[in-house]
Amino acid sequence: MRWALGRRLAPAAAIYAAAAPPPPRARWDAARWCVVDLELSGLDPHRHEIISYGAIPIEGGRVQLAGAVSGLVRPSQPLSESSIRIHGIRAADLIHAPVLAEAIGPLLEAMSGSVLVAHVARVERAFLGRALRGEGLRLRGPIADTSVLGRLWLCERDGRLSPELSLAALAEELGLPVRGQHDALGDALTTAQVFIAAASHLDALEGETVRSIVRAERRLAVRRAYPPADR
Repeated sequence: MRWALGRRLAPAAAIYAAAAPPPPRARWDAARWCVVDLELSGLDPHRHEIISYGAIPIEGGRVQLAGAVSGLVRPSQPLSESSIRIHGIRAADLIHAPVLAEAIGPLLEAMSGSVLVAHVARVERAFLGRALRGEGLRLRGPIADTSVLGRLWLCERDGRLSPELSLAALAEELGLPVRGQHDALGDALTTAQVFIAAASHLDALEGETVRSIVRAERRLAVRRAYPPADR
């Protein structure tokens, strides 16, 4: 049994703590990624909670649906009407769901040994970081952000910077279907397809590695400082 942050770890947490992520210099399509989408009771990680998750692995540049996991999480506070309108998950749907400490096991196992992927990753980063601290863990490594990768690709395609796009809007730009919006597993599948398409387009311009993908925000910052028309 492993230890992290001074705590004895449950089996799934120990697997996560022990698994090595892909090397930064590996080609992007030779690495293992895990796309994560969370449905939440709100956007403040200090007040709101994860109520549903979906995770889909990517290996060899392909979605691995057989490894997909999803689950509901029973929150400690009542859901607001505004959050129910967004994701359609009602309090009645969560009565028999496990609490986060029990529900997170399959997600931790799916994430183990992978680089994470999310759309607008700052949201998933904040909530996953808090959830993992509850298990005595730190969130490992950076998260590849499809909203940033999409903007980087659009900049290369159009020669100008675009605003941040929603997942559905970016999927449309890439000619991809949108799966079950505001359903964690559906959004994870859409995000996975967007990730593969954007990474493949960028890779065709210049070989992409794990490091270059997760550093897309820095590359986008260069485009902001030196717009394509100025280069």
